[in-house]
Amino acid sequence: MGAFRQKKRTLFELFIAVYLAVLNQHCVGAPQVVITNLPAYGSFDNLQGIILDANPASNAVAALIYVPGYGWVSKPTCAQTLAALQSDASWSADITTGGSDQLATRVAAFLVKTNYSQPCVDGAAFLPTNIFGQAIASAVVTRQSPDLRWMKFSGYDWWVKSSLERVGPGPNYYSDSTNNVFLDSQGQLHLRITNRSNQWQCAEIVSARTFGFGHYRFELGSSVDNLNQNVVLGLFTWSHDPAFTHREIDVECSRWGNTSDTNNSQFVVQPSDPSGHLVRFEVPTSVTNSTQSFVWESNRVSFRSEQGSYSVSPAPANVLSTWNYALEVPQTGDENVRMNLWFFTGAAPTDDQEVEIIIKSFTFVPLPPAQPALLSHFARLPSGQLQFDLQAEPDRHYALSASCNLTDWQNLTTILATNNVMIFSDTNSIGLDQRFFRAETLQ
Repeated sequence: MGAFRQKKRTLFELFIAVYLAVLNQHCVGAPQVVITNLPAYGSFDNLQGIILDANPASNAVAALIYVPGYGWVSKPTCAQTLAALQSDASWSADITTGGSDQLATRVAAFLVKTNYSQPCVDGAAFLPTNIFGQAIASAVVTRQSPDLRWMKFSGYDWWVKSSLERVGPGPNYYSDSTNNVFLDSQGQLHLRITNRSNQWQCAEIVSARTFGFGHYRFELGSSVDNLNQNVVLGLFTWSHDPAFTHREIDVECSRWGNTSDTNNSQFVVQPSDPSGHLVRFEVPTSVTNSTQSFVWESNRVSFRSEQGSYSVSPAPANVLSTWNYALEVPQTGDENVRMNLWFFTGAAPTDDQEVEIIIKSFTFVPLPPAQPALLSHFARLPSGQLQFDLQAEPDRHYALSASCNLTDWQNLTTILATNNVMIFSDTNSIGLDQRFFRAETLQ
């Protein structure tokens, strides 16, 4: 909780400030790599970031870039593959030291020990698997290159797939047109299969970044029981790297061409053919709003389908299906989240009708238990607004609220933290002498 007064601090306020400072020192979570400056495509600026919850003296950052037509390359050079951490845990790496480095489309940063001994990477098609094994934490992101259509959905950046020829899955044609992929006034994602000029065009979006182990939640605003037998809705992780069967973990809604199948959905950890890698289930006709989710850990994947929005402890009647998988669990690497709507084997719908699915939201939550949110650095801006810092954990959602009497609280907003410090200004605080604030970490 935080408060702002234009008066001297009382002894009680000093006690609270000291208490929060002590609390903050003990709020240590899992180490993280946070990229604070991702240079724009074509830029020669340095890649910059900060490391959370790791000792700067004994760790460093290994940076790599992917240049189309060449492959992955260690940066700055093969003679210098590590960037040192400063005393405040910040770091900087020159990623444009030759060739067409400024045209790199993907960037990776790995937190490693200072005695890290991975050989230089020069032209590899995929990031070496053992890099992820040695790394304490990593961040892999796709840059916004001009040859792709980009959009922001649920607080994250995504690119829209497009193809001039039939490609997988399917194979099908994919379109980045706003006829096929768009956001409505409520920020909900619409995926559509359309028929334009006698050509069926499917839809897919891909996350710019890798999320890693954690909770993946997809809330649907459409029924899936009435999809044509040839239509597939996919909600999944996938990597171009063939390691761990492309790190593919799926929730798929489809009858796969079988009209008599009473089940219309499935949980899958690829490969799907071996026994125990796939479970089918039914999302009933009456369910028009559901959440499909999985928790990916290093030793298991736990799936759940439920009616309505996600709940930490849903009513048993709302749980449609669950499944725990622990056979051959893929390890995280450079995978992305994908959401697509396509035709099984590329076959057109038997009813010859276009298809639309609404995805209300995508949510990712890290695995480690959330640490308490802290508010600090309160200030009155020249505009009269109150401003403060939210000491946060990246990828956590926080609900901010305010009060003038500590009894009646007003919801201000929900913030997705993209850094360890988020700055917030309260437009409703102009002219108020006293205003209290609190932040709640959402699950």
